[in-house]
Amino acid sequence: MVAQPNHHKGTEDTKAAQRKNLNMTDSTYNAEDILQIEREIMAAIKDKDSAVLGSLLADEFVYRTHFGAEADKAEFLKSVASFPMKILSLRGEELNVDIFGETSVLTGVQIAEALPPEGEAEESAVAFTDVFVRRDGRWLMVLAYGVELPSESASLDA
Repeated sequence: MVAQPNHHKGTEDTKAAQRKNLNMTDSTYNAEDILQIEREIMAAIKDKDSAVLGSLLADEFVYRTHFGAEADKAEFLKSVASFPMKILSLRGEELNVDIFGETSVLTGVQIAEALPPEGEAEESAVAFTDVFVRRDGRWLMVLAYGVELPSESASLDA
């Protein structure tokens, strides 16, 4: 039997529902739970908080990019903690959640604004897919895949 997806698109209209559903029972698998975890992950990355971020990742977590780079959990946490730029803001857009039993897939675009040690703030956009599994009553991210999107200025220059 194939699990039917529970599909949810994150929108501004769901913010009240997201806040309302944060204290759900373990037996309820809800897209709002995944969106909340994603917000916690982005906040931990922005703050370069490896302890919080590590608690949201499975031990076998893997981060991959479209050009073949791959990092395990320890390498990913180290790269976040040592990121040379100050992250001014980090948010998700066009978020979509599908739940397949004990597995959830979140897709979207991560928008970051960062300030290099010398220079002006830069904005970047990464299309991503995050995969979560449900273990011991909680969701953990097991895989993140990201593709850097061209900047609007690069598009205009082409």
